[in-house]
Amino acid sequence: MTYVADASRYDRMTYRRTGRSGLDLPLLSLGLWHNFG
Repeated sequence: MTYVADASRYDRMTYRRTGRSGLDLPLLSLGLWHNFG
């Protein structure tokens, strides 16, 4: 069986703007950054 990623997987993800740069990061990576950064 071959894995095929969903083409719209990033369209459904929630993003937030961060810091002065206004970089858009997914909520999951924001949580990891706050915990381990």
